[in-house]
Formats: sequence, C-alpha cells, structure tokens
Amino acid sequence: MSCQPLPRSLSLSRGVRISMTRYSHAAGRVNIRGEATGHGKDDTYPYHVPTPKRYLRRDVFKHLATAILLAAAIGEGGGASGAEGRSPKPSQISQSGILEPEMALSERSSVVEIPMYPCEGSYCVEYGVEGGRFRGVLDTGSPFLILDGTACTSRWGCYKGEGAKSGLEDTFERYASQEGDVEWKQGLLNFGGSSFRDLVFGVFKQVEGKGGEGAALIGLVKDARQGIRPTLLQQTNIKSLRFDFPGQRFSISNRPLVPRSADAVPIVDTRKMGAPVRHYVVRVGNLNVNGRTVSSSKPIYAMIDSGTTGMYISDGLFYPVLRDFRGFRECEVDLLTEKGNSKTLKASRPDPQFLVFPVNFPWLDESKAHLIVLGLAFMDRYEVTFDVDEGRIDFADLPKL
Repeated sequence: MSCQPLPRSLSLSRGVRISMTRYSHAAGRVNIRGEATGHGKDDTYPYHVPTPKRYLRRDVFKHLATAILLAAAIGEGGGASGAEGRSPKPSQISQSGILEPEMALSERSSVVEIPMYPCEGSYCVEYGVEGGRFRGVLDTGSPFLILDGTACTSRWGCYKGEGAKSGLEDTFERYASQEGDVEWKQGLLNFGGSSFRDLVFGVFKQVEGKGGEGAALIGLVKDARQGIRPTLLQQTNIKSLRFDFPGQRFSISNRPLVPRSADAVPIVDTRKMGAPVRHYVVRVGNLNVNGRTVSSSKPIYAMIDSGTTGMYISDGLFYPVLRDFRGFRECEVDLLTEKGNSKTLKASRPDPQFLVFPVNFPWLDESKAHLIVLGLAFMDRYEVTFDVDEGRIDFADLPKL
C-alpha cells in the first residue's frame, strides 16, 4: 500500500505546535517523529514511535501524530492538565531534607506512608542516597533504582558521584521513555524514613530520551531471573506497596496488606513468557474499545504500570484494533480475579492522560499472547495495593478528592 504524506505540521491550542517527519528504519520499521514546541524557546519535547512498515496507512499516521502531539502538550508536568484537583507538584526538591513519613519501616512498625505528588505524567517521591537528595518516579513497570548522572537539576537532584563501586559491570538499560549506559554503584539508601545499607543502584552515564523528558526511576518490580542486576525491592524488607491515588499517599509495608478474604487479581509470572522479571501482569477477561469487544484468538494480559500515563498495546493487537475500531475513544478492561469474577478498569478520551501507543516487547511471542499496559488514566480513582510476595493486586474504589 502506498504511503501518503502527512502534513508537515499540526497545531494545538495554547500555542503548542508539532512538526512531523518520518524516515526509514533498518529493522523494517518507520520512525514517526514529532517535536512540539510550546511555552518558551527551550520548551521542546521530542517523541518518536517506531511503526512496522506493513501498517503504514494515513489513518495510522493520523492517530499516532495526534497522540504524539497530545503527549508533548501535556509532557511538562507529566499530564498535569489531567490532574485537576490535585496538589501542585513541588518545583524543586525540598531543601529542608527528605519528606518525612509518619513512621519508619521496621519490624515494629510495618506500614509507612510517604507523600507522593504528580510529576512527569506519573507520581514522584523523594529519597536520599549517601546524603544526597533525589526525586524519582514510582514505577511498577521497572525493577531498579536509577539515578540520572548526566545532569544536575532541581527537578531530579544533583548526582555528585555518591556511592561506592559495586563490582558489577556496566549495562545498557532500555525504558519506554529513555535508554542508555548505566553504571552500578552501592551505598546507603534512605527511603520512607528507613535506611538500607550497601544497596545496589544504577546511574545513567549517558541517556537518550525517547519521548518527553527523561526521569529518575524508583523501580518497584521485585522478582528477576538469575543474572539480572539486583532489584530495589530484593534488597529491602518491603513486601507490599499501596498507591492511594486520590489521597496522593504511597505506602510501603513489610507484611501483606491485601486481606486473604479479598477477591484480588492474581499476578501472572511473565518470566515463564521469557521476560527477565516478574512484571505486575494479570489476565484480561474482556477488552472493550469504543463500546465494542475486541476479539482475539490469543489470551490478552495487562501490565499494571504506575510509571505510564495512558496505555500501550503490543504491536500485533494495536494496529488491527486501530484499523477496525477507528481509533481509541474509550477503553474498558476486565481483569480476572481469584474467584472468577472481574474488576473493570476504564479510561476515555476526555481524560488527557488517555493516550494510546503501540509497543514492542522483545521477550513476548505474539503468536501466543498479546500484552497491554495500563497506566494512571485507568488507576487514579483507586487505592491500588500490590502484595508483591503474595502475587496479588487489589483495586479499592475511593472517592476522587
């Protein structure tokens, strides 16, 4: 099929404009690239979405161009335009010290609350490494504590070489929004008022952003294959995580927080699918887009990812749905529970966080299964609890503040 050219540029309200280009990619994919310039001469956000050549159609380009444009428009403040009623994010890291929780995590006190706030399309907290103060995105989609060693900013902190050599070789780490070479250090971590000694963490030595501004990450995926670098939670006594999104509170616990009687959603071990870690992935019963049920001969799984704003869909499912359903105006996802019921998460176009992109998971065999990623647009009305060691997730309905 011939590929019709896109307009060279598109405009949004509030003075945001995006220029679109596309160029061939060696792996049989085309990179749809956008740069939106908004409120100042340095206010530019690059985005690119690799797309298989066989899906090159004008309607596909139009959808992805619009999604890129909207992502760029809300990139500053991380979807802040979709955070009406939330507390404003601090413009810089607290100078008076790490935000103090109510109580430190210990054998005596098993639950600690930590204030969190919207930032960069996710939620952030503050922590300390060897006396340095940093801010990071709470990310249930990745496993490591990662600092940005390439820049000194009031937003993420100023890394000055804190920590000792860990003895581990450098690695190349790839995330949805950034990738680069990582050096592995170790040192004292202050997180949630608790201290964890000789904790291994990563530092980006060089980083390339792939969509919006990169971020420092607090990876909350615990279990990994042998040979993977130590995950953050593997090095702590944290067994459960709770996100109270309406109340903007994050809790850590050294005991399970989901009652045994609760009809929770069980976690599937993605290492059996070839993934290097056990992501917080669950089984999908039904996927509804624009009021219609998506038919699939293969099972569909959903990753619950606090580090994602909207939604990602694996390539093999994204493009057929985009073609047949003419875009993504609304989406309902029924997650299967332990007792055979379902928990429905939904998001729709009025929420500016609801942006849908294709994604390729190198470890996923799409001849056997499809995978979608559900971000904050699906979660921020709930109190979401991850019992990490028990392999259970609970979504409690809460009134939105």
